[in-house]
Amino acid sequence: MNERILYLDDEPAILFLMTRMLEHLGYRVAGFTLAAEALAAFEADPSSFDLVITDLSMPGPSGLEVARQILQAHPRAAVVIASGSVDPQDEERARAVGVRAVISKPGSIEAMAEAIGRLLTQDDK
Repeated sequence: MNERILYLDDEPAILFLMTRMLEHLGYRVAGFTLAAEALAAFEADPSSFDLVITDLSMPGPSGLEVARQILQAHPRAAVVIASGSVDPQDEERARAVGVRAVISKPGSIEAMAEAIGRLLTQDDK
């Protein structure tokens, strides 16, 4: 596996857990706790990321706003929202801006692997 994931979560413990979980699955992960740093890393080399996962509830720009900024500049980017609790309205707003999926976090490693694998496979088609 050679896919690279940008993971954004304002909680360092969650970021650490999710980064390790994704690395255990074989992904290369760039983790960030600040939206501005994550956006700067993405903008510096958007083609180096196969998938962006952002927490929904973030201080400053929300995960939805981060997704919107990425997708406005790069409409084909694969962006996913992760949330501890998924509200149907949030999911609807996310889909409206082009987010590929809304997934539960931290969830099980198997569920995360299945969701990410499915999303990355969609890009191959």
